[in-house]
Amino acid sequence: MPAPLLIDLLAEFVQSVSLPVTDSTRKTVRHSVIDTFGCILAGVNEEAPVFARRALCSVSPGSSPIFGTASTAMPETAAFLNTLSGHSLDFDDWEIPGNSHSSVVIVPALFAAAERPLDAQAMIEAYCVGFETIARLGEAVNFEHYAKGWHTTSTLATLGAAAAVCRLWRLDRQQTANALSLGVSRAAGLTRQFGTHAKPLQAAFAAENGIRCARLARSGLTGQSHILEGRQGYLSLTGHGDAGRHLKPFEKLGHLLAIDEYGQVIKPYPSCGYTHRVIDGAIALRNAGIDSGNVVNISIQLPDFHSEILPFTQPQDRREALFSLPYCAAMGLSRGGLGLDDLDSETWQDREVARLISLTTVHPFAPRRPDLNYDPEQPDIVEVETADGCRYAESVAYPCGSSENPLSESGLLEKFRRNAARSRPLDDKKVEALVNWTDCENILDVFNKAGVQHD
Repeated sequence: MPAPLLIDLLAEFVQSVSLPVTDSTRKTVRHSVIDTFGCILAGVNEEAPVFARRALCSVSPGSSPIFGTASTAMPETAAFLNTLSGHSLDFDDWEIPGNSHSSVVIVPALFAAAERPLDAQAMIEAYCVGFETIARLGEAVNFEHYAKGWHTTSTLATLGAAAAVCRLWRLDRQQTANALSLGVSRAAGLTRQFGTHAKPLQAAFAAENGIRCARLARSGLTGQSHILEGRQGYLSLTGHGDAGRHLKPFEKLGHLLAIDEYGQVIKPYPSCGYTHRVIDGAIALRNAGIDSGNVVNISIQLPDFHSEILPFTQPQDRREALFSLPYCAAMGLSRGGLGLDDLDSETWQDREVARLISLTTVHPFAPRRPDLNYDPEQPDIVEVETADGCRYAESVAYPCGSSENPLSESGLLEKFRRNAARSRPLDDKKVEALVNWTDCENILDVFNKAGVQHD
């Protein structure tokens, strides 16, 4: 018997009757949905979402809400715009094996695609199959895929969003396989776009594509079942050609859920996740008594494929600041962290911050384990030299917010409240309903009431 095709394995899993959803699974998904919604409200008035609403809302009438506004649009456009808001500040969660911002693509796609009251169990199951698709594809191709310059939030998450919507709509196995195959044809995006509006736009395309491909497949459109494997298949073209490595992750389907295996990384800082170990290290040095005013040299060591997407030394605007390692290190040393208010006030222009940036040298290294996103044996290292000639160093293996070093629930809720307040202050009753969305009969009512502005 020939081996089953990878698309068919995914489709069968997506449409499986039951998933091993545990209390831990529910908690992780609950946190990710809360965090994503807060990031959408925080980013809704950033440039990219404002410009995009101006371009799209008038030509895409519909009833799906654009959170943080009084506008509505057709589902694909609503998913696009809500994802764009949620990813504009790079404050949303991300996952390790696919190296993608999965929630900000999956959650808006599901909210927009819901065609009937959405109960928590359906949301959790759809989210989990979307995450599973991204994570197992990530295991199959990374980190060669990412190192080649592919933006996984746009590439892998397109298929994740399609899988999630297929589960929500209860498409059959063949329709699901076709939706995933069509998604491959839409799965594009480059890390070279980081530092511009195109970065969050690529995430937004993934959410839009997920709904569109599921809709097309439901109507009968088809794609090749062997689109993932083989020399000319997507996995080899965009990653490596080891068929054994491609297949191995798919053997886990239906056993241990990837969301339980890996969890999500909830960000405490609004910047690229690859700056966070450095920020944590810089904060630790500050907390140990290092006065940034006495620092005369800063040295940073991190893996080369992390460093490559952080090209901005002296940022010129907030989009570049999100991807500036010297800036993020300087903020950790001088301010004890990085928040949205720091971006609003353009702190990269602050005299002391700019001085620290000018003193910073980045030293990328080739990782011994290129298959690991974070190798605890090769942590990021922040070293400073002070005016008296002393050197101090701090190493960080896992960033704050990761499964190994998790953000507390109180920290998550404080982040949510601050983010939501940038769009509209929420009363305690609405916050409580959002925090406990897994207990609601129709979660769309809860999020729509909290997220839709009325003139």
